[in-house]
Amino acid sequence: MGWFIAQSLAFIIVAALIGLATGIWIGWLVWGRRAKGTHVTEKAEAAARTAAAAAPASAAEAESAAGSEADAEAETAEPAPALAVASTGTGAEAGVETSETEPAAGTGTVLLAADGVTGSGDESGTAGAGTGAAEVEAAGSDVVAEAEAVARKAAEAEAAAKAAAKAAAVAPAGSPADSPAGEAAPATKPDDLQRIEGIGPKIASALVAAGYPTYASIAASNEEELRQAVAGQGIKFAPAAASWADQAQYLVDSDTKGLDEYQDYLVGGQERRAKFSEKVDYADVDEIAGAEAKAAAIAQDEAEAAAVAAAEPEPEPEPEPEPQDLQRIEGIGPKIEAALKTAGYTTYAKVAGASEAELREALTTAGIKFAPAAANWADQAQYLVDGDEDGLREFQDYLVGGQERRAKFSEKVDYADVDEITDADARAEAIAEDEAETAAAEPEAAAEPEPEPEPQDLRRIEGIGPKIEAALQAAGYTTYAKVAAASEAELREALTTAGIKFAPAAANWAHQAQYLADGDEAGLQEFQDYLIGGQDRAAKFKKDVDYADVDEIADPDAKAEAIAEDEAEAAAAGGDTESAGSGAKA
Repeated sequence: MGWFIAQSLAFIIVAALIGLATGIWIGWLVWGRRAKGTHVTEKAEAAARTAAAAAPASAAEAESAAGSEADAEAETAEPAPALAVASTGTGAEAGVETSETEPAAGTGTVLLAADGVTGSGDESGTAGAGTGAAEVEAAGSDVVAEAEAVARKAAEAEAAAKAAAKAAAVAPAGSPADSPAGEAAPATKPDDLQRIEGIGPKIASALVAAGYPTYASIAASNEEELRQAVAGQGIKFAPAAASWADQAQYLVDSDTKGLDEYQDYLVGGQERRAKFSEKVDYADVDEIAGAEAKAAAIAQDEAEAAAVAAAEPEPEPEPEPEPQDLQRIEGIGPKIEAALKTAGYTTYAKVAGASEAELREALTTAGIKFAPAAANWADQAQYLVDGDEDGLREFQDYLVGGQERRAKFSEKVDYADVDEITDADARAEAIAEDEAETAAAEPEAAAEPEPEPEPQDLRRIEGIGPKIEAALQAAGYTTYAKVAAASEAELREALTTAGIKFAPAAANWAHQAQYLADGDEAGLQEFQDYLIGGQDRAAKFKKDVDYADVDEIADPDAKAEAIAEDEAEAAAAGGDTESAGSGAKA
């Protein structure tokens, strides 16, 4: 009997605990959902108010339009379900009185309030609580969605207004900002220039800084312009620059296959001896490791290119242009014209492209030794090439017997054609008048030199102190870019001129200066940690090694141990990592 009573008590206690735990869980679930919905709603409404208040005054119209649109949508949309709904009666009646989308909770009474959820009737407390939680979640979701939509529209209106105001401030007349739509043209986003073989991160940054941010801008440039662009940013070594424009043109044309084939033809970004042929399937020798295998692949490609070139018919030469009347050039008569045409100078363009020495050589071959006016034949021919009859006439008036005067020709002077004046005194008087008018002509305004950049703190370069900095700046090395562009010999010469003979760390000043010129503080810090007393270590610098700054270690044994650890880590690093020198120059 005692055992039965004990078992009954245990069962009752367990059942009570289970019921208590279930009740606590249901209450926590309902409270958590209600609190989450209320918190999210308040947060969204606060964000909407903040976004609306942050809109600038210049964006008032755009924000007003967005607000009107949001109000119109709010008026046409169905009202959000209330958070407090009371329904009494059967399940059917409750379904009618709440909303069409809310399911009936069953027979009895269901009360949903902001402070909690209660249920009674045929349904259990668990069912009532579950239904109430679902209704609270649906209502909170609708309110949150509406608040987020309002905040999103306000943010979009603010961004559009800012963009319009910015475009109106910087865009010239007739630009997209002045169009009826009022949309500002987006800023040109730099292309990935490293897709061009021979361009690494530093050269890409230099090209962007020099005004070549896109494939199209590079494709439209020649080799000399691109070399000047990178040299202006302190980069002197760019052996592959000759092929950048051709590679960029493939990217402009979206010809990925053609670019791959052309880059296979290149070796280290540079063209081979044999001319590129689109009909040859080149091997990418840059991916071949062995020197002999690489040489064999190049030889095979060259043989294939030669075979293709031999099979192709030679292009027909362009027809020779009709000979032109060279006697229109003052100083050229029938005999000289015949001599020039015999030597191949049959047109104004050919004469304009020749030097005085070449034209005189043609006359000498024909036995003509006296031609005092030959010095300006090319100039006269250029007027004829350009079709500038007025300019030619004025220049020929300036000439005397086909030869230039003592005073330099000026386009601002209206010369008298003294060759038509027969009287010697009248001719001399006309020449003197022309010379005086030439002297009185306003000289061309000399272009103002670019302002010298402000001197920079060269002592940030390890190994440079106050005296060395003063010596370098006195020699003209006032900025990081100038030091980065200088060789070790040039920097040492500047020090020698200032009487400084000892500078063991000068070998890497240009490398450190390049980091500073690029704004790469992290790279500079790592390279200076690698240096010991401003000098390179025995092991080559590796970018992927985290060196210890042994200059800050006082104990000799600890310093030696740190150096040994760094050298071991550098030796274990991959061999593909660029050295400090190549990183600074490319």
